[in-house]
Amino acid sequence: MPFFEPIPEEDLPPELRRLMEIARKRQVSPDRLSPHLLVMARRPRFLKGFVEVREELNPIPSRFGSGAFIAGMLIAHSVGCRACFALCRGTLAKVGFDESTLDGYCAAPASLPLAERDRRMVEFTVRLACERGQLKSADYREMEGAGFSKEDLLEMIGIAAFWNLATTIATAVDAGLVEE
Repeated sequence: MPFFEPIPEEDLPPELRRLMEIARKRQVSPDRLSPHLLVMARRPRFLKGFVEVREELNPIPSRFGSGAFIAGMLIAHSVGCRACFALCRGTLAKVGFDESTLDGYCAAPASLPLAERDRRMVEFTVRLACERGQLKSADYREMEGAGFSKEDLLEMIGIAAFWNLATTIATAVDAGLVEE
């Protein structure tokens, strides 16, 4: 029996149903809710916070287009979060990215075949998420010199923060969903 039991969808109170409808719009397969969300529903403030943070820090549409999901996929890949990795890949497939292109991004993220601005955004966002302790003011100035505004950089921080949160939640909940 798994440690965490997802709440059956039909047992959700109205406020949680509203949050789930917001969350459902972001799922690759909107016909069934993620078990992660249904576990989070056991702590309504947790679910509410997650859904609201996702809407604010990782908006759709994003000023960076699919770059936010490419960064999310690479962050999830780097920390081994299968659920977030699959979500990002599914979202990118919906907008026309093929599997072999996405495999190439994961195999060699330093050689992303994107427009220069998009590649820099993705690389910097992944650095924010995975190497945040090594960043210096000069790194921001370099990005500013490459044409990114302070608002762009703050949005990249928000995207990285969201994917750090999402990968932590998904990985931890996954461990509690495994049958023992």
